[in-house]
Amino acid sequence: MTAMADPRRRYPNQPVTNEETDTVLDVAVNDLITLRSPMWHGDAGAVLHALASLSAQITRTLPDAVADARSQDYTWADIADLLGQPKRTIKRGYAAHARTRRPPIELD
Repeated sequence: MTAMADPRRRYPNQPVTNEETDTVLDVAVNDLITLRSPMWHGDAGAVLHALASLSAQITRTLPDAVADARSQDYTWADIADLLGQPKRTIKRGYAAHARTRRPPIELD
């Protein structure tokens, strides 16, 4: 990352899918099924619904995460690398939101 030189921050500069990611996703899917429809564990429809819910949540949350990264001086190239997308696509999709988003007020 060009903006952050903190040596404690260690993560890949591109998306990674591996056993760790599989484990986190499996836990999230199982947790959603347990919360929403516990009698349907093992049913493919419940798995599809949980995956679609997680995907929709990511889609809804991503613009704010991009705006936060911009406010922390990440470049569009940094963000594009982290998302595994071309810079032009990311900037076109998120620049307006990043310019206009106001972070939530933190109450003490």
